Amino acid sequence: MPTLGRRTFFSAGPVEFMIRGNRIRLFLILIAATGLSACGFSKLKDDLQRYEAQAHDFDGSLALEQLESDALLIVGMHDSDGTDIYSYRVMSGPGDFQFKGEKKPLYFFAFDDRNKDLAFQPGEPFARNTPAGPVDPNAGGTDDIRLVISADSISRQDYPSGLVGVAVTDYDAEMGLTFVVGGVTSLDSTLFSEEQAKKGLWQPYDFMVDGGAGIHFLEEYDPGRIPVLFVHGVNGTPQNFTALIAGLDRSRYQAWVYSYPSGLRLHDLADGMFQFMETLERRYAFDELHVIAHSLGGLVSRGALNMCVQRNSCKYLRSYTTLSTPWNGVASAKSGVEWAPTVVPVWRDIDPDSEYVTTLFDTPLPDGLPHQLLFGFKQTSILGSDSSDGVIKLTSQLRNAAQEQAFAVRGYDEGHVSILSSDLVIEKVYEILNADVD
Repeated sequence: MPTLGRRTFFSAGPVEFMIRGNRIRLFLILIAATGLSACGFSKLKDDLQRYEAQAHDFDGSLALEQLESDALLIVGMHDSDGTDIYSYRVMSGPGDFQFKGEKKPLYFFAFDDRNKDLAFQPGEPFARNTPAGPVDPNAGGTDDIRLVISADSISRQDYPSGLVGVAVTDYDAEMGLTFVVGGVTSLDSTLFSEEQAKKGLWQPYDFMVDGGAGIHFLEEYDPGRIPVLFVHGVNGTPQNFTALIAGLDRSRYQAWVYSYPSGLRLHDLADGMFQFMETLERRYAFDELHVIAHSLGGLVSRGALNMCVQRNSCKYLRSYTTLSTPWNGVASAKSGVEWAPTVVPVWRDIDPDSEYVTTLFDTPLPDGLPHQLLFGFKQTSILGSDSSDGVIKLTSQLRNAAQEQAFAVRGYDEGHVSILSSDLVIEKVYEILNADVD
């Protein structure tokens, strides 16, 4: 019996060999699908080490006393006077919050943004974190930050003077990274190139350093037209939606795109989408938004919509369309987690047994929001004999829970990518934008 060192191979006979062989096969499929290589794994390891060396989660809760509000803001600051804003969170009501920050002390300040201008004004109720002083991640206590905004704080003068009249959205940054929240970017920008898409998968930190993560406008905001937000998939880019965006009625709609590093954990990507949408709504006060997502973008966007329900917000959502989404995860991701020399973080969440996938439908869609579930079934053999669109199995695209909550389910003889440029699909995608859905 062949051995290597002290490990005996095939010791359990042909059954174990077949199981391990299938897992290796799935892992190789995953590698082929994501375009990773030995060099890619090395870069991924270095990238994640730099990210983890800086990242720290600050967890807390925001409460209200003797007042109600649906326009709250929490600001993280490097100094007590608010002259050095680190980042912020938009909240539609009291509840838990989280900042993913650098491993440096932060001061926290929350206020009732009564005029919804994203800036603090004297006379708006506010609160500082308790206990007072900076929250130091190196000294513990970053998981019990308490902020309580009381109505009687209106008369207090101990607010950060540097925050007065300053729009916190001027500081769209975390961990020293700048994010796009409504900046105008051309669809042919290098930020949306295939090279950047690959970087987003296996160098997600470097992707964010480049400054392209966030919600981009493809033209200046027009209050007279309805925004349509496009969310790409794993190893993807907003340019994947070129044909769909070209078919958009520009007299009625304006295109927005969510660009993100697809290698990161899905909860973080969903939270980013949620925060960006809420910030833009606070800034522009639009009352309608449609979401169109492809592949992994469906998992990301559904996570963001769950946050909308959990926080009783996003009343502006009008329709939700997904194409070729792996609602039940991707089996090869489990093999990737088991066999890869460095694990791409998102693989942990698209494992069919992951908490993200198994709990995704525990939260229903927002009331009245129609979900149009589109799927492809053109077999291109990459997954062998299993029915699929060449990348995602039909059993995942057509997860029962996804079908049950969908307004409509439609299939097309298209592959995983070709579905985005099909004339029939494009026509169907835009039918629901123009339909009066009860």
